[in-house]
Amino acid sequence: MKKTVIIIAIVILVCGVIFAVYKVMNHGNQPPVGPIESGDVTKEPDLAELTVIRSIPVQNKTDNSNINAVYPCITSFKNKNFENYVNNLMASSILGYTNEINSLIDDLTPDVKLYKYVTSYKKYTCGNYLTLVINQDYQTGGIRSDTWKDVYNIDVLSERLITLADLFEAGVDFESAIISEITEQAKSRNIILQGGEGLKKLPTKQKFYIQDGKLIIYFDPSEVAATVFGALEFEMPYTMNENGYFEIK
Repeated sequence: MKKTVIIIAIVILVCGVIFAVYKVMNHGNQPPVGPIESGDVTKEPDLAELTVIRSIPVQNKTDNSNINAVYPCITSFKNKNFENYVNNLMASSILGYTNEINSLIDDLTPDVKLYKYVTSYKKYTCGNYLTLVINQDYQTGGIRSDTWKDVYNIDVLSERLITLADLFEAGVDFESAIISEITEQAKSRNIILQGGEGLKKLPTKQKFYIQDGKLIIYFDPSEVAATVFGALEFEMPYTMNENGYFEIK
């Protein structure tokens, strides 16, 4: 009886050792559970990063036109009224230009691709902020040749479109600070603003986007400088605090 007890104890001990060795040897093969850790910092995905977006193509190639457009369609917002509103804003812009090109073409239009409309878009995220930048290239056979960006900035948490003022705490004179920074950067890049008069005020609906946590101020071609300078972008040297506001120091 005593011998049997000893044998059972030895078997249990051996099984325990084998199990422990197995755990050690296979520890590195186990899939990660929970958030991904980078060094000592646990990285959670941004809320805006989780936004689901479908790409809607609009294509029509003929002997005298080339329409190859695409626009984003958000599908994951809880507020479907707002989701539809934003999607319609983006879609109506794209479809408006495609319809315009189609209306310009008739039986007298030469059989060469004089008319072109091409778009693409990029998605940027930072915390609760989602930015959709639609690159536009619209050419109508010498009648008009334009490239520009349409920019949509959204606070995904509150599900609303935001303006530049929403990125700064109340009472902060962000406009003067931004104009001063743009003036300095333009000078270093030999860009002449407003025909030599200098930038005095930002447009009411100033275009901007947030890329890699940095605030980028954007101007369409000929908006604040001669057309020869093309579209202009100025990166602001501001940092975003934990409350989602850019701080001017």
